[in-house]
Amino acid sequence: MLLVVVSQQLYISKMFYILLINFLELLSSILGRNYVAKYRNDNGIRYFVYFLFFTCFVEVLGWLPRGIYYLESFSFLKDTFLKRNYWLYNIYFIISYTIYVFYFYSQVKSTKFRKILYFILIFYSISCVLNILLSKVYFNAYASYTFILGTLFVFISVAFYYFEILQSNRILTFHKSISFYISIGTLVFHLAVTPLLIYSKYFNSTKSPDFVQIHRIILTSANIFMYTCYSIGFIVCYRKNKSYS
Repeated sequence: MLLVVVSQQLYISKMFYILLINFLELLSSILGRNYVAKYRNDNGIRYFVYFLFFTCFVEVLGWLPRGIYYLESFSFLKDTFLKRNYWLYNIYFIISYTIYVFYFYSQVKSTKFRKILYFILIFYSISCVLNILLSKVYFNAYASYTFILGTLFVFISVAFYYFEILQSNRILTFHKSISFYISIGTLVFHLAVTPLLIYSKYFNSTKSPDFVQIHRIILTSANIFMYTCYSIGFIVCYRKNKSYS
């Protein structure tokens, strides 16, 4: 009986943090929409906000396996690929990393940096699609190739952005730039989460409960930090910057 109670408490705790992350995703999307409505000249941030809403949509679809597991009306799907999220998030990860690189591509001014990031965008998109098509990972696990290479390219993109900031007068007003808040949230999230995604396929709740618990804590904390950064950035920059409307 005690084990059942503990299990229920853990499940409730897990669902609370999932809903909290979903709430922060939606909040940052709405705040971003308000920011874009006021500052219409930045196409990069507009597409980024669209991506935030797309993320919310993906998270809604991500609830499908839970419905299949817990709801009798969806039990006929238990033996299909829909019982896991791998098919959904393997595509989402490719889109996600591509959008992040594209965003910082739109923010840097150096012709050299833009050419490098443009090549990265093309190479990454094509190679990741080929990887999931030619391997057996698509329905069975998260594609390590996608987020290892994606994290590397995101790091390069943010590094280019920071280099330009340090080499220009924008360093004096970096706190008024929404790109600064996006870069902080993005960089911390991917550097914290990528190692977990790489090793997650080797562990499960039965054999490695400690790893699963650590995985959940770090993933939750990283999500909260990232979307809080985005939300704070949209609020601060909305108030401080001059309107172009």
